Amino acid sequence: MNKLKRTLALMAALAMTATAFVGCGEESSSSESSSQAESSADAEESSEAAGDEESSEAEESSEPESAAGYENVEIPALGAPDGSLAEGGDALTILCWTEDDLKYMYDIVADATGMDKSKMVFKQVGSNGTEANEQYAQVFLSGDDVDLYFCDADWNMAYQNNDEYSAPLSAVGISEDMYANAYGYTVSMGKDTNGNLKGASWQAAAGGYAYRADLAEEYLGVTTPEDMQAQIGSWDDFWATAATVYEKSGNTTAMADSLGGVWRAYSNGNRTKSWVNDGKLDSSSVGDFFSMAKENYDKGYISGATQWTDDWLPQGQSDGAQANKTFGFFFPTWAIAAGGSLEQAQGGEGGSTYGKYAICEGPTSWFWGGTWICVYPKTDNATEAGQFIYTMTADADAMQKYVDVRGDFVNNKGVMSATTEAGTNSNPLFGGQDQFQVLFGSADKIDMSIATQYDAKINTDLQNAVQDYCNGVTASEEDCMNAFLDAVAADVTEITVE
Repeated sequence: MNKLKRTLALMAALAMTATAFVGCGEESSSSESSSQAESSADAEESSEAAGDEESSEAEESSEPESAAGYENVEIPALGAPDGSLAEGGDALTILCWTEDDLKYMYDIVADATGMDKSKMVFKQVGSNGTEANEQYAQVFLSGDDVDLYFCDADWNMAYQNNDEYSAPLSAVGISEDMYANAYGYTVSMGKDTNGNLKGASWQAAAGGYAYRADLAEEYLGVTTPEDMQAQIGSWDDFWATAATVYEKSGNTTAMADSLGGVWRAYSNGNRTKSWVNDGKLDSSSVGDFFSMAKENYDKGYISGATQWTDDWLPQGQSDGAQANKTFGFFFPTWAIAAGGSLEQAQGGEGGSTYGKYAICEGPTSWFWGGTWICVYPKTDNATEAGQFIYTMTADADAMQKYVDVRGDFVNNKGVMSATTEAGTNSNPLFGGQDQFQVLFGSADKIDMSIATQYDAKINTDLQNAVQDYCNGVTASEEDCMNAFLDAVAADVTEITVE
C-alpha cells in the first residue's frame, strides 16, 4: 500500500471518532447511498482477493460508511485497450472550451504515466460550455484529429448516448470498478442508456455562497461564515437579509449576482422532478421560481447582470463601473478554485477585493455542473487516452496532487476526506478559509437522478424567459411561462410540450 493510501486509511480511522461536517440538513441522495453500498461490496471483494489488512478491517467494522472518514478501496490497475480503437497517433488532442483545468493536468499525467507532456494538446472549441456543446459535432464532422473531449453536466448525456461521438471507456482499459471511491452520481451520469460507462469525471461540484466578508461586517455586523450562514439558511432568510444589505448600501448592492446564479442554486437544490418525463416536458419543475425571481429582481436584491457577460464578474470588485454591485455569488467548487471565476471576480491577485471573500453553504444544499471526459471513437491514441482518464479520475495519488495545485474538489471520497480532516487547505481567495470544510458535506448529497439529455437547452430557455420577464419584455407570469414553453417546443422537438 503506497504512502497516500496508508495516510487515507489512518485518517479514516481517526475520522470515525471525529465530528462529521454538517451540510444543509437534507438527507443523502438515494444514488449516493447506492454508491456507498457498491463501494462496500467492492471493499469486501478486494479484501478476499488481496488479503489487504486495511480493507479487512473496514469489512469487519459495523460502523456505517460516510464520506467523512471514508477509506479508499483498492482499485484495479488500468487495463489494456481492447483493440477496437486505433493507436500510434502523434498527439493526444483534447477538446474543451477552456484550458483552465487542463493546464494543471498535464504535469500530473506526465508524472504518473511517463507520457511526454508535449504529446498532450489542447484544442479550444467555443468560449464556454454552451458553445462547445453546439460546436463539438462540427469538429467531429470536419475530420480533425480528436482523441478526448470534455463534456458539461448539462449536456454530457447527449454525447454519451451517441455511439458515433463516444466510445465505451472499456475500449481504453477502464472499468466501472475503478470508481469505487467516486461520488456515485458521477458514475451514473457517465453511463449511456444501455448502461455503458462512456464518461468519467475528476470533480464533484457542490455549490456554496461566496460573499464579500468586508461588506458583511459593514452592513450586517457579521464576522464569521457561521454567523453569515445563520442569516441566509433558507430562501426566506436570504431575501430578508438581502433587504438589509440593499438598504445599508444605499440601494446599490444586490444580494445575488444574477438571475442565472439564483436559478442554479434553486434548480439544483429545490427541484425534485426531471424536466422530461415519459417524453413530455414537466413544467411543474419551475416551482415558484418565476414569482421569486421577479419579486426580488424588482426590489433590487438580484443584480441585473447576466452570467458569462462582461458585466457579471466585475461586480465582485470594489472599484470600476460595476463596483459593489453584488454582495456575493452562487459558485460551485470549480468556480472557487485557483484561476476560476471567483479569482476573476476579485480582479486577480492584487485586485481590489482579492482575499476579501468568505464562503458558506447558503439557503440550500446545491450543486452546479461538473465535467466528464469522453473518448472519441476515431481516436488514434487509445493507450494514452486511457492513461489520461484513469490518472485524473481514478488514481488517488494523482487526484491528491490536483487538489493541492488546483484547489478543486476531486471525485474521490477518500482523497477529500483526508484533505478535509487534515485541515491544511488554505484558500487565499477566502482570506485563508478552507472551502472544502464548508462544501464537504454538500458533495455527498449531490443527486443528479433527475438529469436529462435536454437540460442544457431547457435551462437556457428558462433563463431567457425569466430574464425577459424581469426586464419587462413579457408582462406577466403567464406570459413568461408561455414564452418558455414556446422556446422549448422549438428547441427540443423530440419531446411533447403542452
